[in-house]
Amino acid sequence: MQRKFKLVVAGVGIALLFGLLTTTSTATTQFVSPTELDEGSHASDRVNLEGRVANLSTAGDRITFRVTDGNASVPVVYEKTMPETMANGRIVVAKGVYEDGRLDARQLSVRAHEGSERPDDT
Repeated sequence: MQRKFKLVVAGVGIALLFGLLTTTSTATTQFVSPTELDEGSHASDRVNLEGRVANLSTAGDRITFRVTDGNASVPVVYEKTMPETMANGRIVVAKGVYEDGRLDARQLSVRAHEGSERPDDT
């Protein structure tokens, strides 16, 4: 009986800890647009920057581009392998730290089929 009680308490403790970590992680990273970053309220914050890719340039494993929402654009630096679907005009979520007017991205997610020209089915 005492062993079952310990297992239940341990299980509940693990579940609470996992919930706390998930809530803390989500609360500290916000989805923002280039316009919101341009307003200056997210300096040194971890953000998920969403918008269209513009001025895409690569040099080895260093990728530079701008994320735009039509009103403002933010320079982004990403120093990992470029995703295969990354291209100018595609919708991207760049996750990283916004500092000194640019986003140092640690992860990129390119939205499937958004912002790309699809051939006509004829």
